[in-house]
Amino acid sequence: MNPRLLFAVAVGLLLPVQFALNSALTPYTHSPVATAAVSYTVGALFLTLGLLIAGRGHLSFAPLHGAPVWSFLGGLVGSAYVVSSVVLTRSLGAALAVSLVIAAQVIASLVFDHFGVLGLPKRPFNRQRAAVLVLVLAGLGLQVLR
Repeated sequence: MNPRLLFAVAVGLLLPVQFALNSALTPYTHSPVATAAVSYTVGALFLTLGLLIAGRGHLSFAPLHGAPVWSFLGGLVGSAYVVSSVVLTRSLGAALAVSLVIAAQVIASLVFDHFGVLGLPKRPFNRQRAAVLVLVLAGLGLQVLR
């Protein structure tokens, strides 16, 4: 099997872990927004350490000059995602929250690929992708009908 596919599966396994960890932290922060701030602070420290190790102590932000302004909004989107995941996990449970998020991600991803949104290469919607969408929505339907 393609190692990238295995890596994608491993990354996918992190989603419910992140939802559960942040949900467990929220009673101590008393706020989903504070939980997201703590989560991003820990993540930023970890990433900074990784950058320092990989760059042997040298960080350069000069290559960022000229990047589209909208490309910097990933942190904003990620923050909203983390806050929402805390709220959804605590109110819906991890399985339903993750199922809804995954279904929405698949739908958005298919649209983004088809139209090449935000600079992605275009990958047309086809029968195989339609089948994936049907199966994901069927799985979501089974989860909602529990």
